[in-house]
Amino acid sequence: MPIIDSKTGKVKRDYTMEELIEKTREMRAYNMVSLTAARSGHTGGTLSIMDIAAALYLKKIRHDPQNPNWEDRDRVFWSTGHKAPALYVALGEAGYFPVEEVVKLRKLWSGFEGHPHRLKLPGVELSAGSLGQGLGVAVGCALNAKLEEKNYRVYCINGDGELDEGSIWEAIMCAAHYKLDNLVSIVDRNGLQIDGPTEEVMRLESLVDKWRAFGWNTIEIDGHNMKEILDALDEAEKVKGKPSVIIAQTTKGKGVSYAEDVVGYHGIAPKDGRSGKESLDRALEDIGDPSFTKEKVDKLLKIADDYQKEVDKKIETSMPGFSRNYWWNSSYTMKVEMDATRNGFGRAIEKLGSDERVVALGADITSSIRMNKFYAEHPERRNRFLSIGIAEANMALVASGLAKEGKIPFIGSYGVFVTGRNWDQLRTTVCYNNFNVKVADAHGGISVGQDGATHQALEEITNICYLPNMHMVIPCDSLETEKATEFIAFIEGPAVVRYAREATPLVTTKDTPYKFGLANIIRYRGEKKNFIEAFEVKLSPNYKSENEDLSIIACGPMVPEAMRAAYILKEEYGIEVRILNVHTVKPIDRKAIVKAAEETGIIITAEEHQVGGFGNIVAGVIGQGKRYDAPLLMGMVGVEDKFGESGAPWELMKIFGLTAEHIAKRAKELYDRKNGE
Repeated sequence: MPIIDSKTGKVKRDYTMEELIEKTREMRAYNMVSLTAARSGHTGGTLSIMDIAAALYLKKIRHDPQNPNWEDRDRVFWSTGHKAPALYVALGEAGYFPVEEVVKLRKLWSGFEGHPHRLKLPGVELSAGSLGQGLGVAVGCALNAKLEEKNYRVYCINGDGELDEGSIWEAIMCAAHYKLDNLVSIVDRNGLQIDGPTEEVMRLESLVDKWRAFGWNTIEIDGHNMKEILDALDEAEKVKGKPSVIIAQTTKGKGVSYAEDVVGYHGIAPKDGRSGKESLDRALEDIGDPSFTKEKVDKLLKIADDYQKEVDKKIETSMPGFSRNYWWNSSYTMKVEMDATRNGFGRAIEKLGSDERVVALGADITSSIRMNKFYAEHPERRNRFLSIGIAEANMALVASGLAKEGKIPFIGSYGVFVTGRNWDQLRTTVCYNNFNVKVADAHGGISVGQDGATHQALEEITNICYLPNMHMVIPCDSLETEKATEFIAFIEGPAVVRYAREATPLVTTKDTPYKFGLANIIRYRGEKKNFIEAFEVKLSPNYKSENEDLSIIACGPMVPEAMRAAYILKEEYGIEVRILNVHTVKPIDRKAIVKAAEETGIIITAEEHQVGGFGNIVAGVIGQGKRYDAPLLMGMVGVEDKFGESGAPWELMKIFGLTAEHIAKRAKELYDRKNGE
């Protein structure tokens, strides 16, 4: 049934087959403009699913864009949340909002998150992004329709790579058990995932036989043939007593010549921006929608640019102010180089690969987290690189088996997946058995930026540090990440290294002292040409008090911010700061923390994490070890009990109050309170 008025039951808009095909071209064009405006996003999968999105939202499902929460509407769950741009375009074309708004994709506060957020945009049924979860939700929704004797139907968009996740097959079994004939899964079978062809990453075939064996009605179609799509949807609606799956054979990057069947275009926007061989202009030429003139595209990109300018103004207005600008590389002094901490992990895993005991397990984002460095220049190591597919829980268990037999396995993924999705496996199998499994907790904190909340790890310090037998390091830059990764490889027992994705300041050198379990004490010594030269660093046992006014205790990328805060506090107010770089969070340097509390009387913790994850560990150390005759003021800087957002990493650092300016402001408040000002 086409789009209807939920109050009267009358048809609002119906499309002929020819109109649907034309609309799909238009949707692909809007999709490519929005990705270009965002300068990031998923080209491949959004283009492969677009025909199906048009068929569902413009022709098949019962829904009313003017009444998004209509009780009797059909539901569509996008389990593959990274295809959100296609969902947004479909919702816009259906009338939930002006379709031109989709060009605000991945921009802060726009609602068009990198992965969909149901509380921010009408028509979105499920906040999604962690693969393998949507089908289970769809099962629950379909069960509710049966219990309440409702006639609405439930659809779930699944990716083929997503079928690596075991939770999908639990949902498949459950749906068949309850004979949910009101449920349809649509598999975007484009044959590619991030690490390569699905059949090389983790073999799926025969998909038809597998779904059928689980008790589903199976339908195979050409996912770009509109008639076949609509016929399959109609056929599924007629099936009684079992759920249906439509396995849609598609082409990743469909409609854009340079992206078709190209693995590299899974998660990037047009490489050349507006013009060039792999550009928006070339994509629009391929798509062939004559309405997308240069003037129209200019207007759409201007909407995005104007919106970003307003965001920039709001952010800068919210920042604490000082007598001058202390931002990174904003003046001719205190210059700093930037490098992604993930590069440090890559250098370390490449070196560690020379040890025959070390094996690496990939979970489909091998290049992104730099795990590919294990074998990139060393093809002889490929037999020690094991692709597990998108299956974090199984990856932890396979690694445990390897560790039991004497190997040193490294597993890795985005932090939310590799320490969150498989937390029970880490607790019960890895830690309880004290297996020698090493975890690359990549893209920790908000550094993953535009991907949004589902991909931003803000809870794993707490999740990991309270596991017995576990070790955890959170290095401050890429050089320290390299040192920390090399060290944990050869300690006995499980260990996690948490590192960021985007470029952060280099505040250490190869000669900077590093010792596992001991904090580095950092002191600002005066403004220099290069930022790193303005500080002196010592291992905590070698440091004697200089009667500083306060201490900032930080880990990870917050260490450079703590250093910059010390710079601000000294130059603005003459306040002396002791900085503790707690790169080893477990086991933590208790002596250094207690000394800082006793000798300075003011402690501020800084973490790119839910506030208190690291801060409460520090507070616990102080509470157990500090003399009670010495007063103490304590504050914590971190994310204040919120999920992340889509936005550029440095934008998010600012709006979540994680920059040096925010640390310095909090420090001054505590300093003034202590001194009665």
